[in-house]
Amino acid sequence: MFSAPFQLDLAPPDAWYNNVAGTTISQHRNFMGRNMNRVALPFLLSALATSFLTGCGETDKGPRTVAAEGVVTLDGTPIEGASVVFIDDGGQYPARGRSDADGKFSLSAFEYKSGAVPGSYKAIVTRTVVETAGENGPPAGSEEAEHAGEAAGQRVYNDLPPKYSQPGLLSFTVPEDGVTDLKIELTSK
Repeated sequence: MFSAPFQLDLAPPDAWYNNVAGTTISQHRNFMGRNMNRVALPFLLSALATSFLTGCGETDKGPRTVAAEGVVTLDGTPIEGASVVFIDDGGQYPARGRSDADGKFSLSAFEYKSGAVPGSYKAIVTRTVVETAGENGPPAGSEEAEHAGEAAGQRVYNDLPPKYSQPGLLSFTVPEDGVTDLKIELTSK
């Protein structure tokens, strides 16, 4: 007769024994559940409190940024609503800002923290204007308006000299300690 080297235990799972501790699996689960709650709950509460006290750490992400602020003018007059974009030489960390009524702007390379990464940049400056078509442009629905991408009777265009909408004409450096007096002086000629 054939005999197996092991014996098959067909008892229900709660009766199976844990060979290490000599307890049933259900006893082991109950013991671990109580102890895990005693350990896990304080740990989770301290982790939650730490995240509230220190924040999510978003400002520590990415490379270091420094203040990059200045004024943009056209023929000596401050420009309101100008979009200022600085493109770094590597093209990895562009910074952007919008000018206020005094022409002042502040650049940000990231949504979660202000400032620009120190380095050399080429700048682009534009100002988008939206007009009702027909005021100073082709009539809405005309072929000229369609080619300009105008819809719903509106005309959208850059009202600054087009030479400033291409990188290369304007160059700036953001130093390691930042800069708060950048002067972008545009001319209409």
